[in-house]
Amino acid sequence: MSRPARPLATSTATRLAAAAADAFAQSGLEGASLNGILRRAEMGKGSFYHHFVDKAALHDWVTERLSVDLLAEVRPPRLETLTTATFRPELSKMLDRLGRITTTRPDLMDLGRMFHNSANVAVDRTIARVRRTVIAWVTDALGIGQALGVVRRDLPLDLLTAWTIASLTTIDQWTLTTTTPLTERRTAAETTLESLWQILTTTGPTDENSPLETEKHVRHDLPAKGR
Repeated sequence: MSRPARPLATSTATRLAAAAADAFAQSGLEGASLNGILRRAEMGKGSFYHHFVDKAALHDWVTERLSVDLLAEVRPPRLETLTTATFRPELSKMLDRLGRITTTRPDLMDLGRMFHNSANVAVDRTIARVRRTVIAWVTDALGIGQALGVVRRDLPLDLLTAWTIASLTTIDQWTLTTTTPLTERRTAAETTLESLWQILTTTGPTDENSPLETEKHVRHDLPAKGR
């Protein structure tokens, strides 16, 4: 396990983070040029290796830095506080905040690109931990939705999770790469998210989302808290 990155001066950290995030977003961990990153950041190799073990450690540092900022912008709800009435509205507001970072914090879009081009990195890398955290959070959210009776129960939770992750990944990748104008892009993303909600909440033939079944299940099935 690599040692943590040593603290950098604020101005140096800002330049390095911007250069590294852009390079990793464009080319991935393996493809990004460390020399190119350091040139853009106006940082010498000696100084770099004083703070980081290698390029992978820099990738970890940038991922952590961007993830903290993204969470502050998106503000996910506390899952254990959600109710039948607030489940969809609260998650919809979170997704809306996520969609708006294209204009409020465009620098954070690099994290999305890094997320998508790092599927095969080692499991101990920070981006892999972020991926596991996202999947676990979505699983918990859908599980709570099922317990509350607002997410369909006729399909297994792991299938719904995989379906949701695949849908959100497709929407996000399209948003990050399309040349569609911003207003049309946002409208298309919102329409697609609405379709996903309809899939998740449609009552299937063996679903138990009737008012009586919901009342029976919700207090017994509701997890104590999200991860």
